[in-house]
Amino acid sequence: MKILYKIIFLLSLSLAGASYSADAQSNEQQRIYSNGADKRFTAYPTPASNVVYFKLSATLRAEAKTVELVSVIGRTVAVQKINANDNDDIAFSNLNQLPEGVYVGVTKNADGKVLQTTKLIIQR
Repeated sequence: MKILYKIIFLLSLSLAGASYSADAQSNEQQRIYSNGADKRFTAYPTPASNVVYFKLSATLRAEAKTVELVSVIGRTVAVQKINANDNDDIAFSNLNQLPEGVYVGVTKNADGKVLQTTKLIIQR
């Protein structure tokens, strides 16, 4: 039952909170504003095959502490810490070890609160 709730939660995030237009899926940046601050969080390339990059706006990078890659069943498959002083995009490699499908990128703050999510597809 707990897994079912996670699936419903993640699907609601990907369908409602992170709805994409065709332009956003073709690597256009989606802007999300919270209290006037630009908190962009995008994944590219989509679909990804072996590596995916996450681009965070400066505002989001300053607040977020981790980026997680989560499967649609709610299982965290990879985590990377964010260095606020580093402006490089966050890369997850060796995706060929993961099954094809829909995944969710999740940024969290130091308290574990979800700040932003973005949907991505792994396809070979």
